[in-house]
Amino acid sequence: MANLSKLGRAAGISGLVLAGVLVAAPLASAGTEPLTAPPIGFSGPSATCTQKSTLAGTHLSDKQIAQYARNAGLHGNGLVISIAVALAESQGWTKAVLINTDCSHDRGVWQINSRWHGEVSDAQAFNPATCAQAAARISSNGSDWSPWTTYINGAYQQYMSRARTAASQVGG
Repeated sequence: MANLSKLGRAAGISGLVLAGVLVAAPLASAGTEPLTAPPIGFSGPSATCTQKSTLAGTHLSDKQIAQYARNAGLHGNGLVISIAVALAESQGWTKAVLINTDCSHDRGVWQINSRWHGEVSDAQAFNPATCAQAAARISSNGSDWSPWTTYINGAYQQYMSRARTAASQVGG
């Protein structure tokens, strides 16, 4: 949603709904992906959806994102990266959603994917405290951010300075 929050694909335009207004924005390409290969017998999605991003909920400050991540047990470089990833993923919107072309949904501040992390309910994904806990678990307590597209494509890096500042404000 850097179509406000996803800075993934530089090309292409998708719809973004912000405060009830549809605006053109770059295609999003973030969210979590599986840590391992799909289960045996998984043949892939049977549906195709149009990619669409929506920013909603409460807009958290950098420091608030840092506090949720810190409370979830992240610290040091893992804390800093978690903040930068959250900023690249959702810009801190608690109910941010990206509908992917495979019809899965990336949800919440850390854009937890509904297909690959179905154990995380929508209620958990849209609650910044439980979303931070899920991000901590998926990232192996901050040591592996490779499930996030914005980490893999480097989009999170532009938020590292802000993330360091926020982490220092919460004792990270």
